[in-house]
Amino acid sequence: MKKPKPTKTKNRGKSSSAKAISTTKNSEDPKDNLSTKFPKAKFQKISNERRELIANVVKELVSEEATPIVLYLIGKTKVSEFVIAADLDFEIHKARNLLYKLLEHNILYFHRKKDKIKGWYICYWDFNEKIITFLDEKIKSGKLTKLKERLEKESSSTFYMCKNACTRMDFEKAMEFNFKCPECGELMDEQNNSRTVEFLQERIKELNSEINK
Repeated sequence: MKKPKPTKTKNRGKSSSAKAISTTKNSEDPKDNLSTKFPKAKFQKISNERRELIANVVKELVSEEATPIVLYLIGKTKVSEFVIAADLDFEIHKARNLLYKLLEHNILYFHRKKDKIKGWYICYWDFNEKIITFLDEKIKSGKLTKLKERLEKESSSTFYMCKNACTRMDFEKAMEFNFKCPECGELMDEQNNSRTVEFLQERIKELNSEINK
């Protein structure tokens, strides 16, 4: 009597395939994402760490929308504003607006040159990458100062809040309203802000660590 042939399990194949797809998605190069979003533009391949640093600084000081312009200019020199607009599929007015905002923070600089044929001046742009680390430290130092000021206030003051969480105020301000919420009229109770203090202390510690790297 012949033994029945063992049936092949299809689940393993599907699982391996799904795993492979998942791994591929997780290892996608951010450069490929940019190339997909801006097919006309050519982006230089850079490390994820460098890309993240530039993107964070640009987002903090200008806007996330300006990030592709800066990444596009890496490895290029004296690029016409019209070429930038065309390659990134931006309207020229929008491109100029973002370029000048980046200029305000010295992230970009430009040279003006008169077009011999058309007779008007065209700006040619470059990326001032040397300033990025300085700006990153400046941003973090500014945040650190504000966090320390907030921690000082949270640690030295007593805060009050109504049960509806309409408003939050310190003791002196709460006294002005006779400890009644100015929005809903409910009596305000003293708030335990120990978790807020702990969060601020932890964030200050993280920022100090980042700045001292």
